[in-house]
Amino acid sequence: MRYDRHLLLQGFDASHQARLSKSSVLVAGAGGLSSALLLYLAAAGVGHLGIVDFDVVSNSNLNRQVLYHPGVIDRLKSEEAARRVRELNPDCRLTVLNRRITDDNAVDTLRGFDVVADATDNFAARYALDAACGQLHVPFVYGSAEQWGGQLSVFHYNGAGSYRDLYPEMPAATTQPPGVMGPMPGFIGTRQALEVIKIITGQGVVLAGQLMVFDVLNNRNMVLAIGR
Repeated sequence: MRYDRHLLLQGFDASHQARLSKSSVLVAGAGGLSSALLLYLAAAGVGHLGIVDFDVVSNSNLNRQVLYHPGVIDRLKSEEAARRVRELNPDCRLTVLNRRITDDNAVDTLRGFDVVADATDNFAARYALDAACGQLHVPFVYGSAEQWGGQLSVFHYNGAGSYRDLYPEMPAATTQPPGVMGPMPGFIGTRQALEVIKIITGQGVVLAGQLMVFDVLNNRNMVLAIGR
């Protein structure tokens, strides 16, 4: 009964829901994007979710990271995110990893997962995950949100290239974090969750080999082809 509304979708039946229940998805990062990603993937019936993050909740997170509230400031994001997921769907199995993603541990971190969803907020982790997904042939669902806009794509899926094909050189780290309107990460994270579900269930057209760019301030978006 929990997934009855899924089963009313044309072309979506119990076999597709079973694929979700048997799937394993790693969500890298437990911030704004994950606030939508983790909750919607758990609610949709993904059977196993991995959460990897090393940071703690801060007051400045609360405008967009709706997994959290003022009572959990200074607690580990990964542990608090896992608690929220357990409340939402006790049937979802969780793997919680309190670590920073690096070139040295990325492969071991994502090994055994069917799909990786990138909800990181630093380039070093994103490039490390991208390389590990390429090595293990795991689909990499990329999303980013900044100011009033965002980007979305899927790499390492059905012949699609890598994140490094899009951005060959890692940008220099900045000392000042970019501004972002609160709902933007939720907007992008929800779209990432849909791409993950499409990959697992074989529904629709996956955004592989393409980059979707959103400009919500001016109500514009575009899709660009990505070549290797």
